Amino acid sequence: MKGNRFIVIDGLGGSGKTTQIELLKKRLPDAVFTHEPGGAPRAEKIRAILKEGDGAKLDPLTDFFLFWAARAEHMTALIRPALEEGKTVVSDRFDSSTFAMQVRGDEQPNLSDFFWQCREATLGDAKPNCYIVLDIDPGKAHTRRDSRHRLPGEDRFDERNDAYQERVRQGYKEFAAKVGGHVIDASRTPKEIDVDMWKIIQPLI
Repeated sequence: MKGNRFIVIDGLGGSGKTTQIELLKKRLPDAVFTHEPGGAPRAEKIRAILKEGDGAKLDPLTDFFLFWAARAEHMTALIRPALEEGKTVVSDRFDSSTFAMQVRGDEQPNLSDFFWQCREATLGDAKPNCYIVLDIDPGKAHTRRDSRHRLPGEDRFDERNDAYQERVRQGYKEFAAKVGGHVIDASRTPKEIDVDMWKIIQPLI
């Protein structure tokens, strides 16, 4: 889809994504802001399985397919129509998280080629044209998460150990390198991160 304005903000839990997206909402009041997993009514039903309750019992391969199923619905119900209307779309997480978590974090390199095939089939000509990964040491991210008010089991992926989080971190970097994304040091102040993000995003708008 020519002229996409589809931006993804991604990174470990505790990297500051939520803060940065709230700041971005002030800069882009007319943009469509969404999130994954979920973002559309039926996709939210899949999110409930993935993020809470029985989701803890799922194996990594099931996770992989459920994320793509939710994403396909998200694309059909929300993202593609918004892009076709000429709107800017900003997503909190997207396929970058699936690569980082399910392919690299869960140590399933056999899914790497299949990931890119799913990406092409699901996104087609509506791929994001800007990925921003907020990079942070897993230990620091863990400390930040612990400082928030969170319910037990709120996000089973965030609760996994630092070895997993480091694999995910490297997966984000690998993905960004593959698609021409941007990696930003998220250990700094929210204002510093916001300034760097806007330098990337402003020319696209």
